[in-house]
Amino acid sequence: MLFAACGNDAETITPTVGPITESVYASGVVKAEGQYQVFPTVNGTVVELLVREGDTVKAGQVLLRIDDRTSSLTSRTADAQLRLLERNASETGPVLAQLKEALGQARDKAEVDSVNYARQVALWSQQIGSKNELDQRELAYTTSKAARNRAVQALEEARNRLRTELDVARNNSAMGSASNDDRAPRSLMDGVVYDLMIEPGELATTQRAVAIVGSTERFVVELEVDEYDITKVEPGQAVRISLDSYNGYAFNGRVTRIVPNMDLRSRTFRVEAVFTELPPRLFPNLTVEASIVLEHKDSALTIPASYVLDDHYVLTGAAERTVISIGARDLEKVEVTSGIDANTTLYKP
Repeated sequence: MLFAACGNDAETITPTVGPITESVYASGVVKAEGQYQVFPTVNGTVVELLVREGDTVKAGQVLLRIDDRTSSLTSRTADAQLRLLERNASETGPVLAQLKEALGQARDKAEVDSVNYARQVALWSQQIGSKNELDQRELAYTTSKAARNRAVQALEEARNRLRTELDVARNNSAMGSASNDDRAPRSLMDGVVYDLMIEPGELATTQRAVAIVGSTERFVVELEVDEYDITKVEPGQAVRISLDSYNGYAFNGRVTRIVPNMDLRSRTFRVEAVFTELPPRLFPNLTVEASIVLEHKDSALTIPASYVLDDHYVLTGAAERTVISIGARDLEKVEVTSGIDANTTLYKP
């Protein structure tokens, strides 16, 4: 860039040709992929921690145990009721076996009374015996037949009732088992325990996280982009990511996701990016600053941003305005696409 001075001490330059990169600034943090806080689903005292910070865990692995005595007693009671009903609902169990035996006796008696009644009818047809004997045989048969039917009904009702009670007991036992699982929070993913936020003897509540678990190998960068810039950002754009932990060295990345809901407090949108050039070592919640690359040109006609008036003009004389068209811009310079050339002398406003 060439500088000259005219008689009235005005500062002048001529445009230069060189690279320019237009980007959007964003700040944020590093997060492990899938990182989440573990919340217990029951209240109780922590009796044992089964993992430590930095341990790798598998999906379903128990992280800690919570003593919830009420749930434990309820679970044991439900299991005892289930075992009792499984025995009683069995066809060989004491309840149904007793009813089956009673039904067998009622059937035998009904069969005997049926034979006696039939014999008495045959005798009466031959004018043998008395009408009173015939009536007694008939009454005995009718009574025993009704008793047999009641025994059949009692057996069927008992069988249905016990099966229903068994289903209820199984549901109660399953709920008790689920309650036991609730007292042993598990990891939802293969990953690493990044933090344990409770100690044995402390009270765990459903409103307080007890651990943080996330991926061991894959990380994402959560960035906050101002509402004035979000319309320029698209998935797939390159990102230069700087971390304080690496003395501001910029790593390459790529935009993967734009969350379309604006945070009303900060007036920003959340944009996620991944590293395409992975740092040697990463930790969750590292602070980052990023430049999302909108456009890059290796050879562009550029001038300092301070020489542009109202985004459309430059001074080509002490009081002469020239209309220009602007392309890419960064924090220091802008690209001029028309209106002037590399030989045009510009005056600083």
